[in-house]
Amino acid sequence: MASEWTEGGPVSLPPRPVAYGAGAVVLILALAALGFGVKAGLHSSQPGAADATARVAADGSTDEARPIVVLPPPVTAPVAAATAAPKDAATDADEAKQAAVQAAAAQQVQGKVGKSGQDIDQILTSSSEKPPAPVKPSSDEAPPARSDVPY
Repeated sequence: MASEWTEGGPVSLPPRPVAYGAGAVVLILALAALGFGVKAGLHSSQPGAADATARVAADGSTDEARPIVVLPPPVTAPVAAATAAPKDAATDADEAKQAAVQAAAAQQVQGKVGKSGQDIDQILTSSSEKPPAPVKPSSDEAPPARSDVPY
């Protein structure tokens, strides 16, 4: 291997025949891939290539491809509306009124103006909740006794 000095410092380069050989191999592979691509492009444009699913019988006629498994037609569910009793128009009207009342209640709750000046703890605290008792030690602790253990 030859060692040359470049702008960034010393760089090891392979011998020229190895570099040219690797380049030639890459060029040959690229040309082979290009040739295979052109061949595939020309092959698919031939007549009859798109009709690969058709079978040719002994007399020369073509037969369409058939599935291996034939599925039965789907079974429809019985109509439940025919057996059920018809609804009253009054029942539908009552359901519509109930839905309107619920929608109005939801809009009223959402439309309330927020009370400013309140603390988040006051907002989230329920009226039946009691505030927590203050935490105070039951008796003052004595200072720690002096020991011979150094810190």
